[in-house]
Amino acid sequence: MTALFSTVGGLLDRRQLTVVWMPLLAFLGGLGVVVVTGLGVKEAQAWWAGASGEVRTMAGGALIIVTVLLGQTLNAWRTGLIRLFSGYWPDAPGLRTVRDHLTARHRRVQARRAAADPELFLSYPRRAEHVLPTRLGNVIRAAEEHADRYGIDGVTAWPRLYVVLPASFLEAFSATTASMEGATVIGVLGAAFAVAGGVLAALLLPPLAAAATVLLGAAVAVLGHRAATRAAAPYAQLIRTAFDVHRFALLEAMRLQLPTGFPEEREQWRQLGKLWYQGWPDSDRASALRYPQPAPPEPATAPAAAVASLAAVASPSAIAVTPPAPAVAASATPVTETPTPTPAAPARRGMPVRSLLAAAVILFAAAAGVVAATRTDDSPSEARAARGLPAFHVLTRHDITGPRADRLIGRYTLSAVKADDPLRARELGPVLPTGLAGRSVLAVPADRAVDRGTEVDLVVTPFQGEDLRRFTGLIVLDQAAEPPSVTVAVPYADVDLLLAAVDAGTAHLVLR
Repeated sequence: MTALFSTVGGLLDRRQLTVVWMPLLAFLGGLGVVVVTGLGVKEAQAWWAGASGEVRTMAGGALIIVTVLLGQTLNAWRTGLIRLFSGYWPDAPGLRTVRDHLTARHRRVQARRAAADPELFLSYPRRAEHVLPTRLGNVIRAAEEHADRYGIDGVTAWPRLYVVLPASFLEAFSATTASMEGATVIGVLGAAFAVAGGVLAALLLPPLAAAATVLLGAAVAVLGHRAATRAAAPYAQLIRTAFDVHRFALLEAMRLQLPTGFPEEREQWRQLGKLWYQGWPDSDRASALRYPQPAPPEPATAPAAAVASLAAVASPSAIAVTPPAPAVAASATPVTETPTPTPAAPARRGMPVRSLLAAAVILFAAAAGVVAATRTDDSPSEARAARGLPAFHVLTRHDITGPRADRLIGRYTLSAVKADDPLRARELGPVLPTGLAGRSVLAVPADRAVDRGTEVDLVVTPFQGEDLRRFTGLIVLDQAAEPPSVTVAVPYADVDLLLAAVDAGTAHLVLR
């Protein structure tokens, strides 16, 4: 695992590693747990213990490649995922209805927005028509709207302002952005796990486990969404801070003159917005862009002035440049912003979206449980042990109760089973062509993974002065990871000799 993190850490930056790759690895790990639990932990351990070094290396390499590729794809969708959580949904008929009801509910809350209530004041935009259907979207929209007070189009100016922000601000902003993006990714992967993990659990796990898998994924999705909403508050505050404190850094980077008053600033940003959007400012207001003006030439009408010019040439630092006059008079009438009246909230009651979503999750969990309960290969209610059964016992009709018991006849138990315990197909060995009559069950060392029911030979070297001794007709019944060994069925005639040989030499399994 350390090597895996080291390898991926060399391919991805730290933000991608924590925001995207680690949640994705947890998501794939959760799906792996469902699959391994369904197919059998012992079988998975035995396969991994018997796998060669090349197979393990290939499996690790495949895991790195898959997670990195999926992580890069998910990283490219981060902005889209945040927009999805913010409420920018496709205009589909079903989503349109949900979006309208959620938006109406948030508009009723936004109608109470006032400076006396800081939470609502910072969590909702000023205008009701700008309200979005999710709380996360409204928090971010309110921050984007903050730049309007300076005459700045926040969405257009932000990419240009971001590149001139100081390093200390960018460090704090990156941390808050990573928190919000990471929570968003976790929420999306939680919802994906509820669907994908629920389907796998319905096919592989018992009913309660299948329903619990769906509910677990849904819980992670809800927690991720709430965490993203909480992380959006400091993120939005830093956006406001960037415009309040550092907006003039953008003008300085563009080599434009700074405004000397609030009306000048609003007009300057308004004309810059037209330049960025339309490619040209208003024809009669181009001077509001405030390009630098050339310094006027100094008059040289007297010998004293000539001497002063020579002195200035000799000492450039002595030149005094008079700042140009402001383009807008200081006595200009300030521009005041009239708040847009909030439309009256609709009287009708909104759709209980949260209740409907919770009901949908519960129904999906119940459906997964029903599918798992009606599965023909692993339903505990279908077949049960009629009496206590030892390990490696071949099942007969008298050992099984319940419907569809015939499908288990001839298979053997891998461990002891108590009376009335369920007989699950994945916990039984396959039907053996020759059965176990006339054979004894032994555990011998193994150096490779072998499927159950496979007939193998066992070669022991050295053996009583001989180079090797070969035992034939052994049937593999099960495999253990620690210590690496296989349980085999051995003819009675070879049991004593085989035990002595294994104790004295080294055993090797040979596939036929």
